[in-house]
Amino acid sequence: MSEKESGRGREPRLRDIARRLIGDDEDKGISPREVLGAVIDSGDKAKTEVVRMVAREVRTYLEGLGLHEDLRHVMTNYSLDVHASFSLKPLEKALSEE
Repeated sequence: MSEKESGRGREPRLRDIARRLIGDDEDKGISPREVLGAVIDSGDKAKTEVVRMVAREVRTYLEGLGLHEDLRHVMTNYSLDVHASFSLKPLEKALSEE
């Protein structure tokens, strides 16, 4: 799979569009670079704010569940006993190919 197919190594669409728009250097009073810079900055700020809001909501939800109290109760009142067994067996294909 090439880098373009996987989406890696490719510029974000907004920056690609911005690069095309900036290529036309016409003087119309407001620089296209300034406009696109403001759009990109506001997009980054909006994304950061959305992530912050989601994190706050998830934290509030988890705190409301009271899982820390249940975990503390289990850790102080119970013991954990684990019995495990591991075995290594060859695959059937590997045996038939030899």
